[in-house]
Amino acid sequence: MIGTTNSTNKTMKFVALATAGVALVLVGLVAPVGASTLTPHTKPNSAEPCKGMAMKPAAHADAVRREATLANLVAKLQAHKDPYGLNGPQITALQTASAGIAALDAQIASTCYPTAAALKADAQKLFVDYRVYWLRGPQTAAIRAADSLAEARVRLGRAAAKAAPLVGSNPAAQADLAAMNTALSNADAKLGTPPTAPGSIATAAGLQPAADMTNNTAALQAVHGDLLAAKAALVEARAAGAKVINDLQG
Repeated sequence: MIGTTNSTNKTMKFVALATAGVALVLVGLVAPVGASTLTPHTKPNSAEPCKGMAMKPAAHADAVRREATLANLVAKLQAHKDPYGLNGPQITALQTASAGIAALDAQIASTCYPTAAALKADAQKLFVDYRVYWLRGPQTAAIRAADSLAEARVRLGRAAAKAAPLVGSNPAAQADLAAMNTALSNADAKLGTPPTAPGSIATAAGLQPAADMTNNTAALQAVHGDLLAAKAALVEARAAGAKVINDLQG
């Protein structure tokens, strides 16, 4: 009995540690419609050799803000484990976008535009060509959330495996462990088995900026729903694991 009690205590501690990180918050998955800070200006004086000069500071501010956002997204991904192998390609995509924005910013600053409309057309590329806030932010948040949920799934699976030989003929513990395993299976349906990412996660990770963001928005909404469902299943598994602990203590 002493050996069984020690084993049970160790398993209970393992389950508690494994389930501690399940309460994850999915942030940044609702795609905002990023508005430009460019504002209408009066028609420049015809004597000006370069048109639209008053718009350049706003365009530069938009570029700098997006470069800072992309750098922040890269830093967050670099701090994460990468169970699906999606972080590396996403970091490359973010860094490529940042370099493109920096080059476009320099082009706008150095170009003498014949019309204000020509400058505005280039400035609009900051939004349409890169979609930092409409796509890259939510996309990166989805990848990070999938990474965290996959890690939590691994910890809970190990806890369930540790508890299995201890439930013995305890009917309550057996039932709660079965519920835990069912919840883990439900999570697997949304998370897949790393390193293979399931459909919605893989699709969201592969999205590219587009003029018409209808399909991209639908894909981001789909992965958001799947990740929320996976989180709910893992929370359920954690609760069932806690019941197993109580059953064994009783």
